[in-house]
Amino acid sequence: MKIHSKFRTLYLIRINILFILFDFFCLSKFFGSFRTEDYKIALASVVFLAVSIFFHINKLSSVNEIIVSEKGIKRTTLASSKVEFIAYSSILRVEIARIQGSYSRGGQISTGYFESTIYLENGEEILISPDHFENYPELIVAIRDKVAHKTENFA
Repeated sequence: MKIHSKFRTLYLIRINILFILFDFFCLSKFFGSFRTEDYKIALASVVFLAVSIFFHINKLSSVNEIIVSEKGIKRTTLASSKVEFIAYSSILRVEIARIQGSYSRGGQISTGYFESTIYLENGEEILISPDHFENYPELIVAIRDKVAHKTENFA
């Protein structure tokens, strides 16, 4: 049985909205500079737009889709469609950490949440958070179940 990760819509909006707004601002300054013939503003807006696009692509390259299968985890990078297969035998452990909630003067806003980190043999860490995936509980239960079976088979 395969479990496909489902991105939270707000997560995708959150990682894109600031870049898109800043890019529109740069473009409006770029096209507005032709009316005033201020080429310094045009040059600066092109530079800022290029830097923004670079950071946007860099941010998107860290966003991964996860597919949990019987043999391992398939991780696909959203920006480049690079596929990486992680066998359960290469997973050292799965740790769950509690992230503290938010507070304001009026009191506690949220109680917090749990997120999981998968530690691999090669030293890499993969973060799986309910902030990123709607089906976080399904994903992490399936992964923990497979990793637990792996350790039982070696014992």
